Amino acid sequence: MRGWRPGKSKRMADISLQYLDQPLNNVSVGYKNDDFFGERIFPIVPVKKQSGRYWIFAKEKFRQYETIRHAKAEAREIAPWTLSNNPYYCDDHSLKDAISDEERSNSDGTDLEVNTTENLTDAILLDFEIRARQALINNAGSLSFNTTLSGTSQWSDYTNSDPIGAVEQQKTVIKKNIAMSPNTLAVSYPIYAALRQHPRIIDRFKYTQVGLLQAEHLKSAFDVDNFWVMGAEYDSANEGQSPTLNFIWGDRTSVSPPVNSIALLAFIPNEPTRRVPALGYTFRWLFGAPDLGGTLTKRYRDEKRTSDVIEVHRYDDIELTAPLAGGIWQSVVA
Repeated sequence: MRGWRPGKSKRMADISLQYLDQPLNNVSVGYKNDDFFGERIFPIVPVKKQSGRYWIFAKEKFRQYETIRHAKAEAREIAPWTLSNNPYYCDDHSLKDAISDEERSNSDGTDLEVNTTENLTDAILLDFEIRARQALINNAGSLSFNTTLSGTSQWSDYTNSDPIGAVEQQKTVIKKNIAMSPNTLAVSYPIYAALRQHPRIIDRFKYTQVGLLQAEHLKSAFDVDNFWVMGAEYDSANEGQSPTLNFIWGDRTSVSPPVNSIALLAFIPNEPTRRVPALGYTFRWLFGAPDLGGTLTKRYRDEKRTSDVIEVHRYDDIELTAPLAGGIWQSVVA
């Protein structure tokens, strides 16, 4: 199959619409969790094929050419746009849950189908958020910068660190690499908690009537269009053990178990745009049914279990299409 890569499942995708439940599909498509930012960092690009190639940002348009054409000569032809050598492949990310007849009989009128669909969608989005973080970590070496902070350089050191200065310095790096200024600073929640109490940032608002700094103040201080506080959590405990919640995008290094806190600086367009150096995109396969928005919600009867089963499917692939459009700091707060 074109676009298949080692480690990808060869199982044929189950895209039958026989058991499609349109009302529940609308619930899944419309469901959003405000703490998830993966689909904002990697905006959705609907695709008609499960696999294929995509155009990548190169620097052909910055090349200087000799433009003088002499008599009887042909105009000079410029270099073509670059086609990525890395194909995308939209894997099936799906989960299901059963509603037993006993559970339905004992319910207090709660809409079990809607609740089940929302829970399944939330779990799939949680997995997507973790995959988005991992995509950045796995490709950190190809970003404009990948800096691990320690000691006095960590932004929780209120005496020695200068977060605004650090961000401004790396803005110049990204601007030079892609000829566009980064417009987004996304930080894990513990970083946000440290920044809003940082004396150097508070000092910029000392003549205004501001109490504790909010995200909008930090957006202004760092001069970005988007300041995102990534507060999603996940249960890091093994199945069967007591839940242990941790921030997906990292916590303070003093917390056990330590998970590197991440701050991302990047250029991220408001929507997918041709020939614009976006950090990355999520290719979402529409499986021949564009009106479903790339989400397939099924409901069917499993008589052996005396239950109704609900399944939610999303086919997607996260790709860094222009890694130089972003960079990360790791272990940002102690």
